[in-house]
Amino acid sequence: MMDFMWGYVMGQKSAAQAASFARSAGASQAMTSHMRMIDVDERIDRLTLLVEAMWSLLREQGLTDEDLAARLMELDQSDGTLDGRRTPAPSTCRSCGSKVAAGLTACQFCGTAVLSDTPPNPFADT
Repeated sequence: MMDFMWGYVMGQKSAAQAASFARSAGASQAMTSHMRMIDVDERIDRLTLLVEAMWSLLREQGLTDEDLAARLMELDQSDGTLDGRRTPAPSTCRSCGSKVAAGLTACQFCGTAVLSDTPPNPFADT
């Protein structure tokens, strides 16, 4: 199911268009940026549709808009800040004790590999 959602969200049309423009000898940086904006807009549109579809299925199962609002607030506050987004907390390097930003695979000071408790996010931009 996650593969379906990943493919649906990422799409193929805009990625192929951007690659085509980037390969052409006369492609300018402005055109590449414009194509990236189009790609982001298309991905947001697909994500919006996907969220609407998921919510309509959950509503059919008896959940209410109040249930959704409560879960949103719970998830938003899970990182300690009510700010409309989830920011993962930094980990602590087991070797030197430095704080290591979420998403890094090694400590930026001593190079020790970071052990992650959470699985990688297949939807994160690479």
